[in-house]
Amino acid sequence: MSGDRREGDEAALDSLVVLAAESLGYSCTRLPGDVMALEGRDRLHVGLRDLWQLARLMPRAHWPALVSDHVTTVVAAVEEPLDLEDFGRILHLLRTRVHPAEADRGVLAARPFAPGLIEVVVLDTPTTVRALTRAQVAPWKVSEEELFALGRANVHADGPLQRAERSLDGPGREAVGAPVVTVLHGWTFYAATHLAWLGEYLPIGPLGALVALPSRGLLLAFPLHPGQDEETLTRAAACLYERTGRGYEEGPGSLSRELYWWRHGVLTPLGPGPDGVGPALPDGLLPAVAGERTIRD
Repeated sequence: MSGDRREGDEAALDSLVVLAAESLGYSCTRLPGDVMALEGRDRLHVGLRDLWQLARLMPRAHWPALVSDHVTTVVAAVEEPLDLEDFGRILHLLRTRVHPAEADRGVLAARPFAPGLIEVVVLDTPTTVRALTRAQVAPWKVSEEELFALGRANVHADGPLQRAERSLDGPGREAVGAPVVTVLHGWTFYAATHLAWLGEYLPIGPLGALVALPSRGLLLAFPLHPGQDEETLTRAAACLYERTGRGYEEGPGSLSRELYWWRHGVLTPLGPGPDGVGPALPDGLLPAVAGERTIRD
């Protein structure tokens, strides 16, 4: 899609957001970061990037209905009374969802997940997924560790993601030794949360894996094993970085362009390489994979 056409489509969708919001009694202000602020009975924000990404998946004639449904759902989630007093009654609705760090302004029931990402406690109802604030969860007298453990357990109980193996060099290239990545995906808001159980999807050794979380429904992983050569790792990192960028742009629910080294549950972002574009392998990775030394915890 050309830049002019894309900008025109985004402007058309923004106009539909304004019309839908005004029909519900809200005025709109465009904010930096692809956000539309709605002012009315409440103040709320509509993320435009997700909406643009969803719209590109369907015919233009369906856009008005898509936007109207999206805005109505956002408004209803805020205006709908939320009864959180009976913890036992709603605990099965709790989940933890990964968001970009900028989604929180210091009020959400959230904790760091990785550089640039946070893990948020949400209430998953039949109509919406609603992020909870620290003030809302405080009356439950449940520790943060217990709360996040419960949210993760409910995500795990929902069932596994779909798994596929893909050559990073493109379809049909596995036979010539191209690096192969594990793709975990699903129509879910919680794919990134499943990183907590990466070992249930593929063999993970002490060196961990290169992983990416480009969008809410997609997780990419390339396991690291002793004996892998520098060329293989460099190719894998470069191809995975490129695929992550595409997944981030396509969405929906963009999370991060970063490529991470996941080891023992800790995510370390790979910095830019000498060209300033592709990723650089983190310090200590090559010697560890080559078996020259052991990484100290």
